[in-house]
Amino acid sequence: MTSPHPVFALPLLLLACAPAGSETTANNGNGLPPELAFCRQSPTSSSVAEIALRTSRNLGTSRIPDGNGRELQVRVHPDGDRVAFVRQSTPGNATTGDLYVAWRTGAAPETRLTAEPGADENPCWSPSGNVLLFVTARGGDRRLWTCANDGQNPQAFLAADPGVEDREPDWSRTTDRIVFVRRQASSSRLFVVNGDGTGLAPLGSARAANTADLGIHEPCFHPNGTSVAFVDITATGASRLWSIDVATGVESLLYDPQGEVRMPRYARFGGRIVCGLSQPAEGRGGLRLAMLDSGGTNPRLVEPGKNWVLYGVDVFPAWTGVPVEALTETLPLSSLEVQLSAGVVTQGGKNQLGVEDNQSLVIATATFEDHEIAGINCRYTLPGAEPGETVAIRARITARVSRSDANTTLRTSLFNPVGERFDTVAEVVNPGTGMRTLTFTTQSLAHVTLERQVRVTVIGEIGAGARAEMAVDLVQLDVVRAAVLREGSGR
Repeated sequence: MTSPHPVFALPLLLLACAPAGSETTANNGNGLPPELAFCRQSPTSSSVAEIALRTSRNLGTSRIPDGNGRELQVRVHPDGDRVAFVRQSTPGNATTGDLYVAWRTGAAPETRLTAEPGADENPCWSPSGNVLLFVTARGGDRRLWTCANDGQNPQAFLAADPGVEDREPDWSRTTDRIVFVRRQASSSRLFVVNGDGTGLAPLGSARAANTADLGIHEPCFHPNGTSVAFVDITATGASRLWSIDVATGVESLLYDPQGEVRMPRYARFGGRIVCGLSQPAEGRGGLRLAMLDSGGTNPRLVEPGKNWVLYGVDVFPAWTGVPVEALTETLPLSSLEVQLSAGVVTQGGKNQLGVEDNQSLVIATATFEDHEIAGINCRYTLPGAEPGETVAIRARITARVSRSDANTTLRTSLFNPVGERFDTVAEVVNPGTGMRTLTFTTQSLAHVTLERQVRVTVIGEIGAGARAEMAVDLVQLDVVRAAVLREGSGR
């Protein structure tokens, strides 16, 4: 069962690290219209799942009213008031998936659109919003079907030969064309077809797909309808984001995350791509909500912590993009307050954190249960008059531990005042004893208080044994500031 407002455990010994006498106000963004709808689930409990509604900068606390099961593949209606989605009554079992429609305001009860045996999945709206296109396995192989927006008049949309499966459609609101993935004979390929079912044609080259998980996935039209972004998953399990010109079939690599990129969706005018990112090499496993520039550059985390795993994302029609950037500045040490959260300082202080020069702040560990822990809490005050002037925060941290084994983790977290928790943004297991670098870039304003404060932690958690040390050489925050502050974005 979906659980309202799930609570997750905080990193060890950090509960007491809030600065004394420093009252701050959470930047919850209540009242701001949502720009993103995304399905998410706890990585530790399939019963904790929801469809969250947020701004593109992670503000807001609302969600679609809860139901029993896992929600995924959310799609926003052209009117911006309704969403269609899949709910699996048994999480992870596609055959238990059915289509639902719900109102983001809760103005009316949700409507169940399908209740047939076999999987129903991948809904998308027609340009008018009167028709829902979806994938169903009710006849055996997966096929494209349509129904009215209330679930009435379900019927097959495209025929295909036995053994051929059609999946993951997207319907262009500009050109009334549909793109989808056709899988056959261990290969996958994009196809396009007109909204009335005529003009079926292949698009681009086929990809090897020896299993359903490999090959081409999740195509989506650019808002102008002239190109399609899609994901290609290779035999190694890595995925990359591509773009293909609809008229010429020319393909271009947009982004290789050295991990996974999934579920791309464009902003209304195409200036940004929302997606899920997993980057294990950078200490971020599990799909996290992120954003790219339209050319596949400048990745930023919208929801930076590992508290959730992403299962679907879409954008509201009103969302046009994020503020224009003016400058990037490195925060000086004068804007930093360092507090000890675990252990004992044996060498150095705040002044050792400003330059990567092997001059470190050194903390001897404290014993907690069967682990050795050392940690610091770094509180920054950001420049500007209000939080919305901060478009993004880039962090670079270099640290090491004196002893490392399979039970050792070096991590950095951001404090989330809205959720009153620490969100782990990057972590390295068994990091060795040399200097390691942890980095992240986020545009989440939920992690910035109304007083423009942000807290970054550096934690060394070491397995049982002799006392150890954590040395922190650098904690650097770069702030990207806005040239034009969009109305309401600074809440």
